[in-house]
Amino acid sequence: MEQKAAEKAGQAGGIVAFFRVPEWGLVAGIGAVLALIYVLEPSHAFFGPYSQKTLLHNIALYGVLSIGAAVVIIAGGIDLSVGAVVALASVVSAKLVTEWLPGASPTAPSIVVVVSAFALTLLLGLVVGLLHALMINQFRLPPFIATLATMAGLRSVAVILSKNQSINVSFDAYRLLGRDPWYTVPVFAAVAAAASVMMGATVLGRHFYALGGNETAARLSGLSTRRLKAIAYALSAMLSALGGILFTGKDGQARGTMGVSYELYAITAAVVGGCSLAGGVGSIRGTVLGLALIQIIIKGTGLVIRPDILESVRTFLAKLPVLSGLAVILPTNIDSTQVEGLVLGTVIVLAVAFNQRIRSRG
Repeated sequence: MEQKAAEKAGQAGGIVAFFRVPEWGLVAGIGAVLALIYVLEPSHAFFGPYSQKTLLHNIALYGVLSIGAAVVIIAGGIDLSVGAVVALASVVSAKLVTEWLPGASPTAPSIVVVVSAFALTLLLGLVVGLLHALMINQFRLPPFIATLATMAGLRSVAVILSKNQSINVSFDAYRLLGRDPWYTVPVFAAVAAAASVMMGATVLGRHFYALGGNETAARLSGLSTRRLKAIAYALSAMLSALGGILFTGKDGQARGTMGVSYELYAITAAVVGGCSLAGGVGSIRGTVLGLALIQIIIKGTGLVIRPDILESVRTFLAKLPVLSGLAVILPTNIDSTQVEGLVLGTVIVLAVAFNQRIRSRG
């Protein structure tokens, strides 16, 4: 009897623990936001096929960057160079297929040339990641400073290489992966699945968590912390380079100015997904859900804040003597691109505050 009771208690405890997984909070948050958008947006354009296709496409594009950022954060670091690596990879891959490689052509390079350009661009990302590790391990620079320096430097290199001009890559052989969600989403899904398995079911993943949780203890335990940092930053930079290829394919143009603030999207997705900026905490699936929540909020906000609602707010403010000045400056129309920064800033503050509060209670 006692054994059966213990088994039932263990099963009940397992079920409770399953539903206490942090990702369930994100699932609930996504459901709540979708329900709110459904109520506040009467045309339900958000739930149309085109809107959902665009949403999934954006999640896949930014998701590749976010996974790399999550790995570095879990390992106790930070990578501020994500957007700059996207820009550099965009320009270098475009230059490779149009000018630099044998057989390159601005109109119709061969598949071999395109594949070679992709491989060399990913190799460039690997070199950038190892450069970050060199500055952190050998020069003892804080990760924030090391990647802040490359954030500025690599973007300048991208602008110089592109001569501050756009480079057209309009041919299908290059654009296929980034332009068509039917290819972009599977690429992202494969990257997310591989990263999730690595972090959750391999020795390397456990070592990343140990490194982020307590670097000194990890080193005293015999772990090669320098090697782990090199792998983490190399993965992040390679995924940023892949993101540069995908974003270039989506736009059909490579630009040295591409990727501005993309590191903010990546880091915000990781933090909202449960990654602690102190390191040692988080998951890839949480990062994916966090990114989905952010993209839904951004896209939904642009649809929910309609001209009629803004006009009602303007009328209400005009009736209040203290706030009447705001009625004059309130815009009559707002789209999602205009509120992205505000949404990201608000979400990251709330997410970090919430995570800190939960962990302090634990």
